[in-house]
Amino acid sequence: MFNAEFFVAISFIIFVGLILILRLPRRILNVLDERSLNIQKELEQARSLREEAQIILAKEKKKLEEADVEIVNLLKNAEEHTKIFKANAEKSLSEDIERKKKQSELKIKQVESDAIKEVKLKATELSLEIAKAYIKQNFDSKMSSKIFEESIKDLKKNL
Repeated sequence: MFNAEFFVAISFIIFVGLILILRLPRRILNVLDERSLNIQKELEQARSLREEAQIILAKEKKKLEEADVEIVNLLKNAEEHTKIFKANAEKSLSEDIERKKKQSELKIKQVESDAIKEVKLKATELSLEIAKAYIKQNFDSKMSSKIFEESIKDLKKNL
């Protein structure tokens, strides 16, 4: 009459009764519901963090694109400034060369002019000496002084 199946059945009934009395199914469901709510909150938080990360990523990509555009603009500006600086330097150099060329030409003309004046002066002095010597030999002293003085006046006028 009391075989092993009977004891298993009674143990099963006692087990089910204890579970019902202690409200274990409700507790298990509450724990599972709480766990499911925690998982749902974590999923919501993960979604929220993912959305924030995507927003931050989009902002950073936009900043990176703006930085790339700014770099390109800076490079273009640098190239333009370099070209302008080069053109100004070339212009300044050519102006300096032209100015120095003109100065050299003026100095050459001045040296030529000075040389011509000096040659004329030496020629005049030599002519005066020759004239003086000629006059001394051919004229008397009063006449020679008078002619000599007039000649000097004429020479001064011509120079």
